Amino acid sequence: MKKWTYLLVIPLLAACSTTVITGGSSENATQSEVAAKTETPALQKSEPPTLQQTATPSLQKPEPSEPPQPKISQTSGFTYPDAVRGIYVTAHSAGGERFNSLVDLVDKTDLNTMVIDIKDDWGYITYKINDPKWEDSSRPYIHDPKALLAKLKEHDIYPIARIVVFKDSVFAQAHPEYSFLTQGQIWRNSRGEAFVNPFLPEVWKHNLEIAKKAAEAGFQEIQFDYVRFPEGFETMDNTLQYNMGEYKDRKPTKFAQLEQEYQAAINSYESRKAELKKQQEALQAKVSGYQPKENLSEEQKKELQAAEESLAKASAEFQNHEKTAPKAPQFSEKERLVQLRVDAVTDFVSYARKELEPFGAKVSVDIFGYSATLPEAPGIGQNFVRICENVDVISSMIYPSHWGPGYFNIPKPDLEPYRLVAEYAKAENEKLNGLKNKVTSRPWIQDFTASWLGGGNYKSYGKAEVEAQIRALKDHGINEFLIWNAGNTYTDGVDYTP
Repeated sequence: MKKWTYLLVIPLLAACSTTVITGGSSENATQSEVAAKTETPALQKSEPPTLQQTATPSLQKPEPSEPPQPKISQTSGFTYPDAVRGIYVTAHSAGGERFNSLVDLVDKTDLNTMVIDIKDDWGYITYKINDPKWEDSSRPYIHDPKALLAKLKEHDIYPIARIVVFKDSVFAQAHPEYSFLTQGQIWRNSRGEAFVNPFLPEVWKHNLEIAKKAAEAGFQEIQFDYVRFPEGFETMDNTLQYNMGEYKDRKPTKFAQLEQEYQAAINSYESRKAELKKQQEALQAKVSGYQPKENLSEEQKKELQAAEESLAKASAEFQNHEKTAPKAPQFSEKERLVQLRVDAVTDFVSYARKELEPFGAKVSVDIFGYSATLPEAPGIGQNFVRICENVDVISSMIYPSHWGPGYFNIPKPDLEPYRLVAEYAKAENEKLNGLKNKVTSRPWIQDFTASWLGGGNYKSYGKAEVEAQIRALKDHGINEFLIWNAGNTYTDGVDYTP
């Protein structure tokens, strides 16, 4: 049987330290750490942006472009695999000598997909575009994208283009007005990385232009990564300077939904109250009809007693019902800003899917694994359910090494890959089963050793550990997966369909 492989390539960054943070994945931070993590603003040596640079951007959302005819994906010659089983491939690997060995790995196993980085973690497009507009933001890591895709097609390897969205130092430097500023300079995290502003349609359009080029080239799926605000943004949103665009005065979607629910509850409450009042008045009239009491027969006295008891019960029920009056939702300004971040991220994903639909390209999003275990992670703007409602594929990063001690009641998650992945799968299935949109689950799993966790907290990952993660997914009805190794050095002899 032919193998099908998605190609996600992310360039190795020359400026990287021993910490590698790429493609939807960071190999040195636990899920719990990420959830609580705050990126301390660091002042840079770069010149402060000029008034011209920080001009207020246009607030209108980009209009959907005219659909190409026919859909590119239908004419590119690729076919969706029976189930995606993929590996991560950096742009340097895809454009260098290592690429042939990775193709051999896919050919000799049940792998069928590679994920290629088309816009990397710094914001560079990973192949050269001969257009002045893209001159400074494109790099020739992949020398010949057409030849690359042709080879993938020849070997029945399914290609996915990875695009890092809101972590984008290149676009931030070129357009500080689309970024976050602190003391007149572009804000950067502790790793020197800048983010662009998810509230602004100019940022959305920039990323979709790149995504469309990838779809036109023949990539069958666009995988968006870093679809979020910076970690810890909720702790510094009041100190950074940035433009909220049309979101500034908007009522968040969650607020509108809660108000609708409140109005429905009030309507139901008032309707029931009117029924009880009517019942109470009818019984009161009935009791009043037995007057004067001294002239009543024994039978009438019994009837009166029964009516009075019924009236007492109805009065009590009415009084109790009044105590259940719904309370109008109260929203703080802080909560409004939090929920607007969720709206901005969700709206981008929805916009991206609509923009790419005419090209026939699937849309996937990488997301922190812990996001599926919580109602939402509003600090960074991610709501698992709302994102899933707007994508074809959701790829949670569920590396066992990235969960804190005790998560899922597992003392040291990295030591128990099967159990960790199985517990996550249960939580995710519960969320996905309630969705109208039937999204495909395709988690990222681990093929690397997390030695930074320290002695006794990690184990060397190899054949058994990789297969354990795959079995855990399969045992819970998840048949697709992507494997992460930052250096693209994958374990030999793994059975990818255990």
